[in-house]
Amino acid sequence: MKLNRAVFRYVEHELYNYDTTTEEIESLREDIINAPPLRDTVPSTGYISNPTASKATKLVTNTVLVRMARTVTAIDKALARLTENHVALFSLKYRQDLPWQQVCAEMPTSERSYFRLRRELVHMVALELGLLCSIE
Repeated sequence: MKLNRAVFRYVEHELYNYDTTTEEIESLREDIINAPPLRDTVPSTGYISNPTASKATKLVTNTVLVRMARTVTAIDKALARLTENHVALFSLKYRQDLPWQQVCAEMPTSERSYFRLRRELVHMVALELGLLCSIE
């Protein structure tokens, strides 16, 4: 099944930004956990004094954090389902940002195999993200 060009580019963008996204997740989590407690007001009952529950709620409901965690999890699941060659391609192309010719030389693999592995990796991540329906 051919993947829509926009979806392919979006998934590749997420693959390129995997390390940045994981760093941002940790940073956001630390910011929420280390933030000074705020007093939440509930009408007619006064203040709620449970900063731990408040922080836990923020960790679970922060939409940016949830989206980034979902993306990283999808990439991790896809890599776990694929071969060592796919993982090597991910490391060389998307994490080290090497050009495809250099990736082919370092793996070593043919140009045709490189593009097949890349397409399979992007498809699997798209499937894990729910951007592609599985035909089984």
